[in-house]
Amino acid sequence: MLKVIIADDDPLMRRILKHVLTKISGVDIVGEAEDGRQLVDMVEELEPEVIFLDVDMPEVNGVEASREIFDINPNIFLIFATGFNCYAREAFEVYAFDYLTKPFDLERVRQTVKRIKELKAEKEQVELLKREKSLPREENLKLKVLSNDKSTFINVSDIIFITRNERKTMIYVTGEMVVQTYEPLQKLEESLKKHRFFRCHKGFIVNPDMVMELSPWGNKTYLVKLANTKETALMTLEHAKEFQSRYCL
Repeated sequence: MLKVIIADDDPLMRRILKHVLTKISGVDIVGEAEDGRQLVDMVEELEPEVIFLDVDMPEVNGVEASREIFDINPNIFLIFATGFNCYAREAFEVYAFDYLTKPFDLERVRQTVKRIKELKAEKEQVELLKREKSLPREENLKLKVLSNDKSTFINVSDIIFITRNERKTMIYVTGEMVVQTYEPLQKLEESLKKHRFFRCHKGFIVNPDMVMELSPWGNKTYLVKLANTKETALMTLEHAKEFQSRYCL
């Protein structure tokens, strides 16, 4: 949702613009300001992403308010919505995204919002790619476990699931390999949590990428079919809902 503030000392103009914006999906009008000083205060409190503002407002005019706003957050999209063409140069000097004149061209407002959404989506995609590149590649990470007085190193991406059998912890790995250790599930859960592993049951931790099928198994429990193994895990009803919310489209 785009968080939007409308700033205009004319309540009729605010009402018209609000009417147009509320008909555009993905827009949330979080505040309305009557003057430039109130607008600046709202920006600090409400953290909007988009501001539609008039130039000729009391207390502090729109251009001066914009300069203060950019000191708070230089990434805000400013759209001047005013009845005066003569302020356009000053508006773009403070990096206005667009300049609309009254009476508003409703289709122009819609197109402006659409362009902002597209730019926001592109920016989020770039940020996501940057974060992914900064993360260590999971296929190069190894989980160290102690087993029979020796250290065993397991590729994190190869782990299918982990469970308890009597007093031992069993780590099932691709290639039909099973590593046994006395390390508790809780310790392994903490080690693997940041790598997307999911505690689906008190006795099971699964790799979400390996989960293929959930089928009812008793009361409020599911049987989990996993890739690369004939073994199965269990998942509680509550965790099944969480799993689908977190990992499924």
